[in-house]
Amino acid sequence: MSECAICYLGQYDLFKDLTEDELDMLGRGSQPTVIPKREYIFTPDDPGNQVYMLKSGRVRISRLSETGKHFTLVILEPGDVFGENALFADEPRRNFAEVLDDAQICAIDKKEFEKIAMRNPSVSLKLAQIVEHRLNEAQEQIEHLVFYDVQTRLARLLLKLADIHGERVDGGVQIGIKLTHEDIASLIGSTRETTSKILNEFKANGWIDVKKRHIILVDQKVLAEMK
Repeated sequence: MSECAICYLGQYDLFKDLTEDELDMLGRGSQPTVIPKREYIFTPDDPGNQVYMLKSGRVRISRLSETGKHFTLVILEPGDVFGENALFADEPRRNFAEVLDDAQICAIDKKEFEKIAMRNPSVSLKLAQIVEHRLNEAQEQIEHLVFYDVQTRLARLLLKLADIHGERVDGGVQIGIKLTHEDIASLIGSTRETTSKILNEFKANGWIDVKKRHIILVDQKVLAEMK
């Protein structure tokens, strides 16, 4: 059994129902790789012939607009699967997958993944649930862009990040991941300049604080009431 299967694939929820033989089959089509910060795992027009598991680090999936601006679709955390669109369409990549922190990934050959999914319906079901969740997230992003101004979108993003990555500290809830103003701007469909201005206003009003590049939500009630 490969290093990927031994150290990671067998522990991942997507594959927890696989037999040892199935894990071994999947492992033989897998490649463990360490990719440094700010490198790309794939870019638009790259062949979609692999599915990826993120073991450590963070990866941003984004798309480039006609005006040359990146819009972040999702920021992935350890344990996430990505590049799954390759399983549903025989076409090149459409998105960017950029490493935000040094990342350890496991690249699984598309054909080997498909064989396992056909043999084990639980893999197909769990993958469908992942895709559904991401579609719902994308729908929510679209609704926010249509119905809310930048200030409200930023407030809602901070609350969401605090809910997912929040850590209780003196003075409030600290978002446990570090994001640049550019990262945040790309998540809310804004510019870095506008995002920085609003973050400074939030801080001046005492709603948030920033320590060592971590944002701390001081007054979540005010942020939640923005409409």
